Amino acid sequence: MSSSLYQGSSSPPPPISFNSAFSDPVKVGTQSKRPLSISQSEQLVKARRLEDVSSTHYEFDQAQDNYNIESAVNALRVLRLREFEQPVFISPMAKASLQAPDNTLFPLTDKVKDFLSGNSEVMLILGDSGAGKSTFNRHLENELWKEYRSGGRIPLFINLPALERPEKDLIREQLRAYRFLELQIQELEQHRQFILICDGYDESQLISNLHTTNLLNRFGQRNTKLLITCRSQYLGPDYRGRFVPSAVGQYNRAADDLFMEAVMAPFSKEQIEEYVERYVPLEPRTWVTKDYMDKLETIPNLMDLVKNPFLLTLCLEALPNVVQGKSDLSRLRVTRVQLYDNFVWHWLGVNKRRLQDNKLSGDKLVAYEGLMEDGFEQNGINFQQDLAAAIFQEQDGRPIVDYTERREGASWKAAFFGLSPDITLLRGASLLSRAGTQYRFVHRSILEYFYSRTIHGPVDSSDEFAPHLRSDSSDIRDRPLSQRNLVVEPSIIQFLAERVQLDSGFKQQLLAFVEQSKVDDGATRAAANAITILVKAGMQFNGADLRGIRVPGADLSGGQFDSAQMQEADLTGVNLTGSWIRQADLSKARMEEVEFGELPFLKEETPVYSCAYSADGKLLAVGLGGGNINVYDTVTWTVTRELLGHKRTVSAIAFSPSGQQLVSGSYDYTLSLWNLQEESDCLILEGHLSIVNDVAFSPSGDQVASASDDKTVRLWDSHTGNNISVLHGHTKYVQSVAYSPDGLNIVSGGLEGEIRIFDSHSGHMGLVLKNGKGAARCVAYSSDGHWIAAGGSDGELQLWDPRTGTSGRQWRGHESDVRAVDFSPDSKWIASSSLDMVKLWDIHTGTLVSVFAGHCTFVNCVVFSPNGMQLASGSWDKTVRLWDVTTIGAGLDLDNYHADTIRSMAYSFDGRSLISGGSSGTVRLYDAVTGKPGLLLQCGYGNANCVAFSSDGLRVATAGDDGFVRTWNAESGAPEFTLKGHTGNIVAMTFSPDGQWIASGSWDETVRLWCARSGAPGLVLLGHNGGILTLAFSPCGLMVVSGSKDGAARVWDIGTGESRVIVNVSYGPQDIAISSTARQVALVKFGSTKVELRDEESDEPLQTLKHDGSVFLVSLSPCGQWIASAFDDVMWLWRLVWRGAVHEWEHVLIIGDFLNGVSSVAWRPDELEFVAGSQSGFVQVWRLVEESDGSFSSRLMWSSGRTAFAAANAVIADVVGLSETNQRLLKQRGAKDGSETIDDNMDESQDDYSDEDQDDYSDENEDDYLDGSHSENQEESDTE
Repeated sequence: MSSSLYQGSSSPPPPISFNSAFSDPVKVGTQSKRPLSISQSEQLVKARRLEDVSSTHYEFDQAQDNYNIESAVNALRVLRLREFEQPVFISPMAKASLQAPDNTLFPLTDKVKDFLSGNSEVMLILGDSGAGKSTFNRHLENELWKEYRSGGRIPLFINLPALERPEKDLIREQLRAYRFLELQIQELEQHRQFILICDGYDESQLISNLHTTNLLNRFGQRNTKLLITCRSQYLGPDYRGRFVPSAVGQYNRAADDLFMEAVMAPFSKEQIEEYVERYVPLEPRTWVTKDYMDKLETIPNLMDLVKNPFLLTLCLEALPNVVQGKSDLSRLRVTRVQLYDNFVWHWLGVNKRRLQDNKLSGDKLVAYEGLMEDGFEQNGINFQQDLAAAIFQEQDGRPIVDYTERREGASWKAAFFGLSPDITLLRGASLLSRAGTQYRFVHRSILEYFYSRTIHGPVDSSDEFAPHLRSDSSDIRDRPLSQRNLVVEPSIIQFLAERVQLDSGFKQQLLAFVEQSKVDDGATRAAANAITILVKAGMQFNGADLRGIRVPGADLSGGQFDSAQMQEADLTGVNLTGSWIRQADLSKARMEEVEFGELPFLKEETPVYSCAYSADGKLLAVGLGGGNINVYDTVTWTVTRELLGHKRTVSAIAFSPSGQQLVSGSYDYTLSLWNLQEESDCLILEGHLSIVNDVAFSPSGDQVASASDDKTVRLWDSHTGNNISVLHGHTKYVQSVAYSPDGLNIVSGGLEGEIRIFDSHSGHMGLVLKNGKGAARCVAYSSDGHWIAAGGSDGELQLWDPRTGTSGRQWRGHESDVRAVDFSPDSKWIASSSLDMVKLWDIHTGTLVSVFAGHCTFVNCVVFSPNGMQLASGSWDKTVRLWDVTTIGAGLDLDNYHADTIRSMAYSFDGRSLISGGSSGTVRLYDAVTGKPGLLLQCGYGNANCVAFSSDGLRVATAGDDGFVRTWNAESGAPEFTLKGHTGNIVAMTFSPDGQWIASGSWDETVRLWCARSGAPGLVLLGHNGGILTLAFSPCGLMVVSGSKDGAARVWDIGTGESRVIVNVSYGPQDIAISSTARQVALVKFGSTKVELRDEESDEPLQTLKHDGSVFLVSLSPCGQWIASAFDDVMWLWRLVWRGAVHEWEHVLIIGDFLNGVSSVAWRPDELEFVAGSQSGFVQVWRLVEESDGSFSSRLMWSSGRTAFAAANAVIADVVGLSETNQRLLKQRGAKDGSETIDDNMDESQDDYSDEDQDDYSDENEDDYLDGSHSENQEESDTE
């Protein structure tokens, strides 16, 4: 197949080639994609004047006369090549999976070539609506037909929605559509090979596996290649079962090696420009390529929008009208729905002019004049809206309508496809395509767009495309919003969510539906759809009165409901994944089948080192830092047995295949074999000379293997406890061990980076594999025995073929050492753990499937349940987290994981604006009151460590890893000065109160002053012996206060450059906060749980603020009365109070559930409000409220970005139907049900982990275990 770009003729197409403008195909007819200019559009609609007689016939008379198979195939080839026309085709890029990073793209054409030439039988191509899937399919078919040679593989483009039974007669139905005779079809199926290019799997609403149900490549069929395209939004999390073929003769086993997958990527800027360059010459235009590109780049966010190829086509056509009369394009906002609005109005205008130019007569002239009286464009919109509504009402959204006048003349279809003049004119002017007796909208998104307009359309009368508002029935049950569950139609929801952002009236209407549901049972569906749209539009319901609302089945995932009143609400089946329901009152709410996307965790008294499921999945054993083992029932999640015996940490555990025995390895150098049938039956296995790192049972249950820091692997008889053999070869600590599924081999991984395979019976060493650059910290065998997975100390994951020793896929999975790996039972996925995260990977692509975030510190173990539906992970934070693998992607924070960490934030001096800087260098401005985002700037490369407003609010400054300070116009975003001078990262910066100066501090140990108005450099302040952490100007602007890694806080005179030390500590602080008056300094030592308060007059701390974890951030409010400190995923608030004649800091509030922790804090001037940014990229603004009793509470004002699930202090008293599992989850997250009893093992908080706990269990080698390495001296000492 040629990889060159194919460009066909630009001449006007024949009447049936209307489809050339769009990317969705029809069953037969012209298959092409053409961007439309005005003149081209006119030619198209003129060509469709005789639409009622323009059906396409596929007849192969010569072939049918003599049954010559090859003649029939060649006739089809000629026809398909003649019909194809694609003036612009840009070869798409793709990635391996939906979760794959965007920097792993490859040419899709190359991947398809590999598929066609390889052994795989099925390839799935996913893409968003409008990504160009159908365009690519038609191009692929054309290339394959051009390469076709007699007797070769036959490419069949199959539009799945057009077939009646694609799940059974895929090939036969398509060949019948091409008028092949039954004898010919039978001959072709038996003796020829096919390439089936199946388009529109989602539109056909299929759920079956086409390869399996069509029995492809079975019963004498020759090699058939099946390529399927589908919208990614259509599929659930575990979609592979619909596409992976079954192994021959084993219908219950998936043949993953016969399956390939690719996800079409959005256009890059270069591809967009190439498309525009090819688009412009197609027709005479007043704009050249540069004009289009300038507009695309100038209008905010438009370039991101048109990365979708279909939207690019619409945009190029509508763009001249969009910008007409607009002077400042940088302030113009264009959304997806506005592009559709413009294009539709433009399209109908073209058709109106075409009809004006035609010489209509008789009934058609009368009909046209009637349509013009009412407004032709509006009639055209109403016609298409009604058709879209009918398709969803009568066909459940199935896009193709089959109509013949004789058969369907009395049905609902006649109102749209009948022969009356007005219907004929409107149909001819609509965005419809026809193939024979089949009609459809030219693209699925056009159908969804018009259906969304039946609910709400554009209403701005100043817009030329604004439609007449259509009256709705007074009965809410008859309203369009009540007709269908829109939760399953994400594209329609997106259109309507954009309408909310554009039209406050629509927002109020939706809120009214939600309100009406409180008293009207008939409003429940409309209310559920309404609140779903509002949440997806970004509306936040913090503090809202939602008492008694009835919204069953609504999708509230990611919604903000802090302190909302939701008493007696009907939330049946509602999706609350990733929602923020902190302090929400859910008393007496109906909560049957509510989804939270998470499971409760198990709470232990000491850090968790190891965990293992029994083979039947009924038990989970947990090895603890104190030497104990707790065995849980996995139904009730209660401890059924506690095994005591080890003197130190239980580093590893494993169940026997029968489940009757459990083996454990410990830091006390021993193994224990526990008979779970007896209360006190335990064998102690001694022989290792150092700590035992891992244990494993053989598949037969007769043997146990153990790995130790004494550099050996030992084999033991599981019945007698006798040591069978000692396996040597490793030169450093042996970290892990695993049996092959057949039990014949053992694999072990060592700190020297070697992976060794031993014969489990003879002990002879076989293959020795080198694991990259780092230590082999963990190893695992896949259940099919095809792969060994190894996790390294450098964060790498590596696959090996144990049969040949060849290296498989290798990728960087974590930033730190990989603590554990495990294969899913079906060998599809690999789970790995490191630091505070668990990640799930696709074994075939090495791409990230999910991220499970929730642990506070090192995750030491991770293991799949035997049914593959759950993951259990154990951590130093004393918890075992249980993850529901069946809900991958729903609430597992993949977006948050890839989000931009907030590195810096600052308020304007008047408190009305807010600015944030991210780890990618992105800087965002917000309205501080509403949270509405504003300008987006780019601060060089690397982290945007510092952001600041000038005192007049007209200028912002940014600084980061590149060592430059940049200033920008706060209104337009135009760059002003770039201030150069620092030789290291800049990590602190501020404006003087009078706006005259900018002060910046760097890792180069200097503070520099700059003239804010000219950019001229001022004084360089020298004196610190460490990097600068913080800066603040005094209220008068004559002094600068700095805090440094050298432990000193200094006050500088900006006139002379002289300084004095006001605080000096002996340690290098993790963070420093200094009041602008320099009267208070708050410091926190690296790794400490304490914040010290100091001033210039005392050598000792004035007060020490003790926390429950290692503090990494501290911030003082401008008034000096409040401190915010952060550790783990929580923030503590402290208030300065007077105790008689003495003032001291009092802990008053805790705010939790910051995913991955708080990374930046800023206080709003003259208000008790602050903003917190997180490692996961969200921004939250909080207000501190003094209650009537003098206590303080917190209120979430607004949030930007998706947050973690939060339920602290939510009230769930007397809720109805809440499952026991979900009730435990909510109580763990701090929800209150009025009960005083808290399950000891399902504790309501995990925030009691601290570094003191770490110290309790960090004896001897455990300190090294935390570091992820051992020194040579320690190693030899322990072995001795």
